[in-house]
Amino acid sequence: MEIRTLAALEKGKLLDFLDQWDLPDGWRGRHYFRRYMDYDPSYADDNVWVAIHGDELLACAQIFPRRIRVLGHPVPCGGLGTLFTAPEHRGKRLASLLLESVTESMIERGMEISLLQAQRQDFFGARGWHKWTNERSIIRRSGHPIQSDTPGKAIQIEVVPFDRDRDLAAVKVIHSAYSASRSGTVVRDDSQWEASLCLGGNPIEDFLVARQDGATVAYGRCTVIGGILTITELGRLEEASVALADLIANVLEPRIEDALAPRGVASRSLRDAAMLPAFDDLMLTVFLEHRGLSTHPVNDPNAMLRCLNLNALAERLHIALFPDEEPDKFLERILPHDSLVFWPSDRF
Repeated sequence: MEIRTLAALEKGKLLDFLDQWDLPDGWRGRHYFRRYMDYDPSYADDNVWVAIHGDELLACAQIFPRRIRVLGHPVPCGGLGTLFTAPEHRGKRLASLLLESVTESMIERGMEISLLQAQRQDFFGARGWHKWTNERSIIRRSGHPIQSDTPGKAIQIEVVPFDRDRDLAAVKVIHSAYSASRSGTVVRDDSQWEASLCLGGNPIEDFLVARQDGATVAYGRCTVIGGILTITELGRLEEASVALADLIANVLEPRIEDALAPRGVASRSLRDAAMLPAFDDLMLTVFLEHRGLSTHPVNDPNAMLRCLNLNALAERLHIALFPDEEPDKFLERILPHDSLVFWPSDRF
């Protein structure tokens, strides 16, 4: 048995192997993971690690190079995903051996943090990753609007579908400004924006913008994940809390023809509630309440982090280490659990 990176001619074999994975939301494994090969600009064969015996693939794992914001600094991050072992080869420590090679590779490449979304928390916890539990929110209509946002002044806000030619430049600016102060968000260049537009849906998404006085001032994206309508990303200009609240209220409006509704599910049932990602925006919460929308916190237990290079990370952030400070304690000091914001649209 050999642990190594994927050979160029083995992509088809890898997709056949991943087709065994029983994924949610109706995906075939090969179709889900083929998207990353086709659209993710960071994809490279040497980011994919495999356990192989002869011509048989036994297990695989993938590095997703990203830069995430931590205290306003872009930090080289190794996203970890596509970890899969063939059912007949489980229990043989193949995943553990792969993780050892993947971790060594991430450190050699200068990645200072590793991020993953996992259900097998104990497995990854025993191998150096730490739970970073945060709170998401379920949003639903709870009653009638309680008051006007701006008495005596009418603000004309239009919520419309995203139009690439009209809106993309403005959305990029909003994303950069709104996400800049939120640790955990992914820094996107133009190529990563192109990938995000292809990969954000599951397989499709609703991408809405709020326009005020002819300008795009807020946006939101949503798709269905695990059968639940999920707002995967949002953003607004500084004075556009009302506009973003209107947009989110629009997400909960049933459609006559709803492309997101799974077969056999009525639009009204799908849009009875939506999952909001973990983020902090007090003004938005206030204006959502004005629209008769209530938010109910729920734990997001899947995020896990690992500090790969303590000294390099501390130097990048210009933060002195305490004597004998452990990597996980440093992460908790600079990135408290309730401050981590990771847009689901950047999932891997």
